[in-house]
Amino acid sequence: MHEKKRVITDYKNQSVSNKLKRILLIIIGVVTLLFLSVLGLDYFFKKKLKEQINQVPKSVKIQYEDIKVNSLKGSIDLVKPLISIYEKTTHKITIQIELKHFSVVNLSYWNYLFNDKITLNNIFFSQPKITYYHNNASKFHEDKFIKDLKQIIQIEFLQIQDAHVKIYDVSNDSLLLKTENLNLRINTIEINPSTEKKLITYKDFKATSKSTFYSLNDYENLIIKNLDVSSDFSSLKGITLKTKYSKETLSNKIEVERDHYNLTIDSIKITKQNFGFEQDTLFYFKSQCVDFYQPNFKIYRNKLVTDNLSYKPLYSKMLRDLNFSMTLNSVFLNNASVTYTEKVKTDTQGGKILFSKLNGEIKNLSNTYEFDDTITSINITAVFMDNTPIDVQWNFDINNLHDQFIFKAKIGKLNAESMNQFMESNLNMRVKGEIDKTYFTINGNNFTSQIDLKLKYDDFDVFILKENGKVKNKVLSNIISFFISKDSNDAAENFRYGSKSEVKRTMNRSVFNYFWLNIKAGLLDAMTRDGKEK
Repeated sequence: MHEKKRVITDYKNQSVSNKLKRILLIIIGVVTLLFLSVLGLDYFFKKKLKEQINQVPKSVKIQYEDIKVNSLKGSIDLVKPLISIYEKTTHKITIQIELKHFSVVNLSYWNYLFNDKITLNNIFFSQPKITYYHNNASKFHEDKFIKDLKQIIQIEFLQIQDAHVKIYDVSNDSLLLKTENLNLRINTIEINPSTEKKLITYKDFKATSKSTFYSLNDYENLIIKNLDVSSDFSSLKGITLKTKYSKETLSNKIEVERDHYNLTIDSIKITKQNFGFEQDTLFYFKSQCVDFYQPNFKIYRNKLVTDNLSYKPLYSKMLRDLNFSMTLNSVFLNNASVTYTEKVKTDTQGGKILFSKLNGEIKNLSNTYEFDDTITSINITAVFMDNTPIDVQWNFDINNLHDQFIFKAKIGKLNAESMNQFMESNLNMRVKGEIDKTYFTINGNNFTSQIDLKLKYDDFDVFILKENGKVKNKVLSNIISFFISKDSNDAAENFRYGSKSEVKRTMNRSVFNYFWLNIKAGLLDAMTRDGKEK
């Protein structure tokens, strides 16, 4: 009996053991099958991806060291890829991108295999080096390149980390743009080659860079130390716009006069911005507010160089003729300064005019307003020549094809002798005395203007100098003194009034030359006539 029970027990234990073995074998088989399936899927997707890379447009070449695919995670990693895009006519490289890694995460295989759509969570570019060869004659078109793609591409977000970008001008092999430590993230992207509307759409983005260089033209460079740009806000710090050459070198290079620039700006803040393309062709830029902090602008003009006699449009026409749409509701200048130096004689460094502590607001700086009641207005307060307060109000309507404008200014006490360093070097004149207050209004257009001016001054005198700019020309000075009233005490309310009904604009001179012609006409009328209000 005991023997029989032991046999039954052994049989049961063996049966359980066999079941466990079968279960274990099944589990091992399933795991092995899954492992082989995963390997098979990895191999299948890797092979399909290689085929897909080989089917890119002929103008694109993709090289890489290895492809790593993880079908369980839906991830793809190209090791050290090199992407080259060629111009179809010249077959020369237009864009080249070199990376340490190009990673794709959470690829939707279902959409990829059956819906002819690439849907993924994340694309990551690690330390890319991007080089673009800009050629004005190139026939490379981004739209055509996108339309050559086969699938719709949807990306949750695209991230570029620590990029270095260089753009060259093919025509002269010069550097147009360079930026370092560029980081970029773009969210919710769709690339649709079949749509007739926007081929690329996105939700928002953010970009930062620690050093950006841009060659504006043959003469000026722009440098930005820190750049922080998002969909609706931008911050720029350490901005410099400077002529590439020294003053002397520039004068030797140019055939007609051109200003030498040195502009530094501590920072620029742009809020509630929006930009893009209208009808995919016309660029537009909008912002609720743009703030410039501590701009310091130094301008040097060598009048010994041949005059530039080209037509100089007024600012209203310049805005109207911009080749893109711009809408800036408010622009603020915060603690700015402007120094203008003009050299007329070879034996001088030139005379200077200085505006400091300049603060201003520009409203409706735009070329998109379509109604006559929306005007561009400029309000500025500043200190002139270190001691004279000045208040300016200036407005115009960009839709007025005659470029009608009104320019008003109020100038505080001016020590005339502070102007001598400019007038002696440039005008062979010296002035003496004080002008207590000056008010004037210029009402004009692109062709003619009129000025109404009044001023209060005391013991004012003008001396004409000889050619050396140092010795008084007694004859001419006496003649001038005969015509100019030395003070305004004999005028009503101690003001002398001057006006000029028609001041003609010199079309090949700047708007500021136009203002000066008006001021000069008003001053002469006030000082050489009876000075009474008309």
